[in-house]
Amino acid sequence: MPPIDRSDVEAVVRRHGLDPDDETVGAYLEATEDLATQYGGLAAEHPERDTNIDPTPGDDEYNAFRYRFELGGGDGPLSDLDVAVKENVVVAGVPSTCGSPGFEYDPPHNATVVDRLVDDGATLLGTTNMDEFAFYITGETCAHGRSGNPAVDGCVPGGSSSGSGAAVAAGYVDAALGTDTGGSVRIPASFCGVVGIKPTHQRVSRFGVVDLSHSLDHVGPLAGNVRTAARVLETIAGPDVADPSTRGTPDPADYVDSVDAGVDGLDIGVVAEAMATSEDAVAAQVSESVAALEEAGATAEETSLAGYATMGPAVGAIAGLEFAAFVGANGASYSTGTGTTAALREALAAANERGDFGENVMGLLVTNGVVADGDGAAYVAAKGMQRQFTRTVSEVLAEYDALVMPTTPIAAPEFGELEGMDGLLRAVENTAPFNCSGTPAVSVPCGAVDGKPVGLQVVTDWNDESTALRVAGAVEAR
Repeated sequence: MPPIDRSDVEAVVRRHGLDPDDETVGAYLEATEDLATQYGGLAAEHPERDTNIDPTPGDDEYNAFRYRFELGGGDGPLSDLDVAVKENVVVAGVPSTCGSPGFEYDPPHNATVVDRLVDDGATLLGTTNMDEFAFYITGETCAHGRSGNPAVDGCVPGGSSSGSGAAVAAGYVDAALGTDTGGSVRIPASFCGVVGIKPTHQRVSRFGVVDLSHSLDHVGPLAGNVRTAARVLETIAGPDVADPSTRGTPDPADYVDSVDAGVDGLDIGVVAEAMATSEDAVAAQVSESVAALEEAGATAEETSLAGYATMGPAVGAIAGLEFAAFVGANGASYSTGTGTTAALREALAAANERGDFGENVMGLLVTNGVVADGDGAAYVAAKGMQRQFTRTVSEVLAEYDALVMPTTPIAAPEFGELEGMDGLLRAVENTAPFNCSGTPAVSVPCGAVDGKPVGLQVVTDWNDESTALRVAGAVEAR
């Protein structure tokens, strides 16, 4: 720990309304130095992997991969699958930049989800490109070049898990992991015409994941079909001793069997707000799928979610303020989370000192950093909105087995079409609300508009991924 300065003690004494006289400051200085000595004796051992990886820079038509290598491929339930992981899901021995020009981290260990994939026999073929620090939704802000959309030439693949969506859509891998703060798994799934799952919050370990927002982030799979996505989710879900936020979650269910279980007898609510703000042609594709679900034995009716339209801005405030505080403190996060290694803190400190983040992220850090240094009112307000909306979703899901709506209100836009905060909020209209509620959500292709894929989103109650997969499987099979 750095030496304790008398002026630091005086500032904190003033902050808490005490008189900073010499006697008071002197007493607290002595006590603080004693405490710092105690804390200085703390030391943690972080897991390390003895793996021999020789990564090479990615070079593919869609700029999906950041690094290519081969890891795993043993026996297990996923031994027939080739997979990739988003660059902020770390792999020991593979540099991670999180899509940024000013950050490079040499991780000393694997993320828990990487270990789980490899332990179950999957072959990990690389890390994928992403919007810088996961803060955008088109795949255009990556320092290593934008990713393409294999499903629609000239259109964005969606983000921030852009490379993961592109790698699956191009057939480079069977599945890929992404992270989702406001839609970053489901948006590329929708735009690229693949399946994406955002599991229940804290259902999947985030140990070894460089977070954008510790209270909103989820890790989930993208895959070419619902069954493959379900298989990967079975492997990565469940409690992890390295991530205290997961310890109360149940073990994964038999998700794969749910895919073909059908929807007979299910009550489905169609979210009116999402249908109303989506483009007509997109909403029409979802309506056709709802009709098919009814033919398969489900009942469906329109329902409403109060506060739905305010959740995009709420996610923006929560994520922006948490990220600015996290990076501004060089990775120190005094909250329940997944922990931060010394190596990651050193990398963030070096990035802050260089100051060469991309324009998008630098704007996020400075503006939200100023607000974060204020009275905290914006964060408290946004978290209050989140709690109220979560109650609303819980009440509505007490009446329905699942909710459905378009994953994104638009099909994949052309490069340059979505810009700034307005573009971000438009893309996350239907996804961000369920990062706030923490409920599981699956995006499954349900048709096309002018040759562009359309995604249908299924939302179910906490830890009920099985029902979401039942509905998604029925949509896929129609």
